[in-house]
Amino acid sequence: MRFWQRLRVRWQTYPWVGILTALALLFYALTRLIGLAQFPIYFFSDEAVQTLLAADFLRDGLRNYDGEFLPTYFENGGQYNLSLSVYLQVVPYLLFGRSVVVTRATSVLITSLSALWVALLLRRAFGSRFPWLATLVLMVTPTWFLHSRTAFETALATSFYAGFLYYYLRYRLEQPHYLFHAVLLAAFTFYSYSPAQMIIAVSVILLAAVDAPYHWQQRRTVMRALGLGLLCLLPYIRFQLTYPGETLRHLEILRSYWLQPMPLSEKLGLFFQEYLRGLNLLYWFRPDPPDLIRHVMKNYGHLWRPGLLFTLLGVALALRHIRQPSYRTMLIAVLAAPSGAALVGLGVTRALVMVIPATLLTALGLEWAMTRLSQVLAGWIPSRISLNALGALAFAGLSLQGGTMLQDALQNAPLWYRNYGLNGMQYGAREIFEAVQTYLQAHPEAKILVSPTWANGTDNLARFFAGDPVPFALGNIDAFMDEYHPELENLVLVMTPEEYERARNSPKFTDIHVEQTLPYPDGRPGFYFVRLRYVENIEAILEAERQQRRALVQGQITLPDGTLAQVAYSYLDMGEIQHAFDGDPTTLIRTYEANPLRVNLFLATPKVVSRLILRVGGTPTRVTARLWSPEATEPMEVSQEVGETPLPRDVTLDLPAPLEVVRMEIEVFSMRDGEPAHVHLWEVRWQ
Repeated sequence: MRFWQRLRVRWQTYPWVGILTALALLFYALTRLIGLAQFPIYFFSDEAVQTLLAADFLRDGLRNYDGEFLPTYFENGGQYNLSLSVYLQVVPYLLFGRSVVVTRATSVLITSLSALWVALLLRRAFGSRFPWLATLVLMVTPTWFLHSRTAFETALATSFYAGFLYYYLRYRLEQPHYLFHAVLLAAFTFYSYSPAQMIIAVSVILLAAVDAPYHWQQRRTVMRALGLGLLCLLPYIRFQLTYPGETLRHLEILRSYWLQPMPLSEKLGLFFQEYLRGLNLLYWFRPDPPDLIRHVMKNYGHLWRPGLLFTLLGVALALRHIRQPSYRTMLIAVLAAPSGAALVGLGVTRALVMVIPATLLTALGLEWAMTRLSQVLAGWIPSRISLNALGALAFAGLSLQGGTMLQDALQNAPLWYRNYGLNGMQYGAREIFEAVQTYLQAHPEAKILVSPTWANGTDNLARFFAGDPVPFALGNIDAFMDEYHPELENLVLVMTPEEYERARNSPKFTDIHVEQTLPYPDGRPGFYFVRLRYVENIEAILEAERQQRRALVQGQITLPDGTLAQVAYSYLDMGEIQHAFDGDPTTLIRTYEANPLRVNLFLATPKVVSRLILRVGGTPTRVTARLWSPEATEPMEVSQEVGETPLPRDVTLDLPAPLEVVRMEIEVFSMRDGEPAHVHLWEVRWQ
């Protein structure tokens, strides 16, 4: 009852503040929910997998794929990086099933809390007369407009971070017990998105340091909050004990420079280089930021470009009032925001948290400018009237811009960028799979092969739209170009334009018939439903090509010591031969089809070798090396077999005695596979 009494008193005291804030929240929600399936124009696999994992979690009795009950993290693309975002999709999936709108709307409803929290921050922490300014500035922030309409977990982390800041400042300025709320929101942020772990850690450390005297005064509350924090960390500790090394593996997958063989000083230099880029105003406000185009609103920039002056004013105000906890906390949030991205490389999704302090600083700068302008006008118009008029003008202007941005996105975004493929917008998930199901309804006997090359995680997208089991297969024309598959004549292949052109120009196929096309948003053909068959002498053509590919490729490499070596190696379809000798354990080569992989090395300068160390894949593998000394007519041969492991590993071949080597032949044989097969090799080095 006391809560509602306080709310009624505040409403009666500031009725227009409440009304306008409620309207701002309504406008914000409308700009997120209207046309939710149409913009962004793609539905990404990282969105689909949230609902799929929630569905599989329920199907498997609240366990993940490893059988772990109520897991901390779920596997996504070979790495454990999804947690809270999956759990939040469970109830919507149970109630409404799978759809683009349900998956995205779940995220939108939760992330809309950020619009409320920034308004409350502006009101309670800064005493603003216009708390709705923060909601409306957030509404028109371009990168937030885009990402808050997706189911990407970065949007969840950003929203929870806003809640963390709000409750921390309530603890700092009002009641100590709000620290418990801040701890819970910090935990939500931590488990929402992996880069947010670093952001929360930096924020907590800085806030603990700068507010240390106050924390000491509230030490009893702080100690209990620390206990709550440790309790929140227990799932993470369980994860680390269950999956040791997974965090390093995650950095390895992302090719973080922290795992590169370079001095610590160089790594720190790269970290601060990326970190400072994340603080660069040019990155945030330039109209064409250097990010993947699917994460950019064309010509808008990441932050609200018309508000740049107000952002600078807000920063100046924060620096001027840095002794006040509220302003100081905003500066700390700015400093923490790029820290997670700097571990790997700056990208807007990894640094999206920046929109929260940027929004608040911009709103503070805008309100300061309005107040000063009303004082200038005081000679003609009473300052209170002029300030309210300016507030109404700001409300109308920001609301209008939000509506204009929504209209622009829904009408023009499909044509902002014309690269709709894998390296661009990855457009077509809903369109393709709905068309495939319609085709199957009309032709129930048809066998369809859908190309997976136009997007990441097309297997997840297929499951999302077609359900389990998927009534078609994934694959593309390339598999039929190198091997003979007699079933080709009975298939309908869904091809990208590039694949269709390869098939049409290939001498291996004939009777190519296009049954249906799906257009890109700009009207160009985007996907082809094709039937075709082999030419009569296809097996002879393929055998001739196979013999040609088995011949070793000649080349030259630079060894880590700077000397050159001649090399002959199996035909590759991934990486360059130099990658096997560059000292970088994250780069690799892969054979096109040869098993074993062969690498013959001819050294211009003899090397004394005591052991060879090869980093190979996780399949059962036999590694063989033959080494020649300058005068030898027969090589020294060493070999070792290793079993299966889930991750790449080093295989060490010890020589009976050190040997001066001028030539070596290396074979890496995948014992589980025949030929053709892909054989991987990450690194070759010797001691």
